[in-house]
Amino acid sequence: MKSLLILAPALVSLATVSGEPLRHVVTPPADLAVAPFTVEHDSGAVLRASADTCLERLVEGLTTKGIAVARHRQLSEKDLRSARPARWAVLGHLSREQGQFRAELRLMEVESAEEIRSYFNADKDPMGIADLGAAAAARIATYVHEQRAQSPGQ
Repeated sequence: MKSLLILAPALVSLATVSGEPLRHVVTPPADLAVAPFTVEHDSGAVLRASADTCLERLVEGLTTKGIAVARHRQLSEKDLRSARPARWAVLGHLSREQGQFRAELRLMEVESAEEIRSYFNADKDPMGIADLGAAAAARIATYVHEQRAQSPGQ
């Protein structure tokens, strides 16, 4: 704690070396919000691993295509407005039924909670459904870019 107090004046003087205080860098708000996908009928945390991989592939695909993504701890249809100022959110759900792993990702409009698009995959391999994240990212990015072009002020 003592060393921090000693450094504080030095940091203040560094911040004003040029005679002007350092400016805060403003980053634009995220276009899209995500949260960990929900899982159902998970044995041995297999679905949780698949859901997390799917989410990471989604986020990676979106950011690669220039879509700013905000991560939240939790999102649902009931609390979508907590994702603001993002305009859209992706909700995901993975389950296991009759020997098949199933995943559904839904692109939602945050303000109205309206479902814009839905993406679905089923596979006997839980990691096979994780690929849905990358596939959906390409389509979602296209949609977001189209919407930006139609309403450049947002």
